[in-house]
Amino acid sequence: MSANAGRADQAAADPAAEDPAAENPAAAEAVEPDPTAPNPAAVKAVSALVQQLARTLKNCRLYDSNNPTVVRFREELASALRRVLEDFGELQLDFTSDDVFYHEVSLYPARSRDDNLALAFYRDGIRSMTFEPGFDARELDLVLAAVLQVTGQNQGDDDLVTLLWEAELTHLALDYVPGEGDVGAGLTDKSLDTDLIPWPRNPDDEAQPPAESGVTNPQGSRSDDWTTGEASIEIEAGFEELEALAPTEVLRFRREYEAEHQVPNVTVSIAIATAYLGANPNQDDRSEMARFLPRVMRIGVTSGMWLEAYEALRMLKICDAEGRTVLAFAQELLQPISITSAIERLDHQEQQPVVDFIALAAELGDPGVDWLNLVLAESQNRRNRRLFAEAIAHLCRDNPERLAPWISDPRWFVVRNVVHILGWIGGNAIIPMLQGAIRHSDARVRQEVVTALGQVDARMARPLLLRMLDGADTRMLSMVLHQLSANRDSGVARLLLSYLQAETFEERPEEERRAIYSALSSIGGDEVIPDLEAEVHRGNWFSRNQEVHRQAVARVIARIGTPLARKVLERGLTSKRAPVRKACEDALTGAIHRE
Repeated sequence: MSANAGRADQAAADPAAEDPAAENPAAAEAVEPDPTAPNPAAVKAVSALVQQLARTLKNCRLYDSNNPTVVRFREELASALRRVLEDFGELQLDFTSDDVFYHEVSLYPARSRDDNLALAFYRDGIRSMTFEPGFDARELDLVLAAVLQVTGQNQGDDDLVTLLWEAELTHLALDYVPGEGDVGAGLTDKSLDTDLIPWPRNPDDEAQPPAESGVTNPQGSRSDDWTTGEASIEIEAGFEELEALAPTEVLRFRREYEAEHQVPNVTVSIAIATAYLGANPNQDDRSEMARFLPRVMRIGVTSGMWLEAYEALRMLKICDAEGRTVLAFAQELLQPISITSAIERLDHQEQQPVVDFIALAAELGDPGVDWLNLVLAESQNRRNRRLFAEAIAHLCRDNPERLAPWISDPRWFVVRNVVHILGWIGGNAIIPMLQGAIRHSDARVRQEVVTALGQVDARMARPLLLRMLDGADTRMLSMVLHQLSANRDSGVARLLLSYLQAETFEERPEEERRAIYSALSSIGGDEVIPDLEAEVHRGNWFSRNQEVHRQAVARVIARIGTPLARKVLERGLTSKRAPVRKACEDALTGAIHRE
């Protein structure tokens, strides 16, 4: 790898190069654009490349070298560098203590001490770095590895210049200041042939340092690996760095100080307790921590800080192996004053804190189900009530009997909530709990029971549904018949036929009659066809209500749709009574259209 000498000031060395406009002002307008001015496209491409280099270094510090993200970042950086070299030729980056420059254009000024890309280069004496065409991905990986080594926590004794020199990068040139003095700038052409690598000086070396090196100890005595008395570049760079970063670091310190004092005490206590348990305390220490953590949990619950309370509960379970403290704390949560306080917080919080509350209840175990039910019963937030109900259904899915005590709660809305949750759980295991609610005094609970019975086996649900038909109002009758209509059943069909043949059938509300017709057409089969045929032919000649009933029964026969049913309708077409023929004809026409 070659090292570039410092750039000489041609304008000062050659008086003939002065601006002609100095003597002839009229010639100022005819001066052509400066050919050394940077290409705007090149500046834009190099700026993007430097930004990408900074992001790649940050990712390399966060993840292992074989991480897919790191590999992708390295490949994209190598591709971008190759394109810049192909489009604009060699690339020279200049470094100060707090910025990276390209043709005196600032590319990456330091925003803080941790975000100072140029510092690692400047600190180790590198003032510029030139990438030549042909620089490949292998050489880029070596450069990244060297920068990561000198900026990492486990940096070695070598500086960045030494690491890059040992890497033997043929397409990379450095302009740097070696440790023996400011050799990187102002060297003569003859000095270019000298060894500029900043190796520690050998006290036995008879060669004396140049007169301009600034060394004040010609005897060459040593202190550690460096000649005593020589000018220290690192100290100057350090002072310059402090001056540049002082304003931003002061602001950062103030922000961190204010942020630290804004963190609640509960959060701080959780962090300290987590670190304490991570230090492998003994059993006595754990017992002491078990006496402290309930205080943190209590403050977290009363403040609505559910996530902090959840973390404290997890640690308490580790410290309290027998679970006595956890059980005592759970009993506190079930008290009415605790429920009221929790609801006041939850009803005014966003969804995420409510999710954290549910996680805390789930971590409590069995008492958490009761806690959720109590909060569900008092919550006025509809969104929260649904979240609580879903959480209870999830916790009790394998043990729905856990909800049995709540079926006998005196509050009708609590019972309705529990029945609704049982419907979400589903399965035949919920039938014993539903049996206790089918005769509930509130119709809304009974209606919820009918809906929940739709989630169990039809054969198991049928006896309960038939019991609910006794004394059912219009809405309940319609709901039960809708559930019973799912499968054909001769017994239920004969029950509905008895409703239809009763003398009081015409006195039922129209909605009930329609529900019976519809259910009978779905449940019935050939066993009810003879009775239905008799209903078609029954009645006097002048009853208008009877004609409506006759047409409805004919439609029921058509919907049953068996060969026997069709034969009955066709036989009705030959009846001497016009209303019978009309009813059968309309039923057959409707059946054909449905087919």
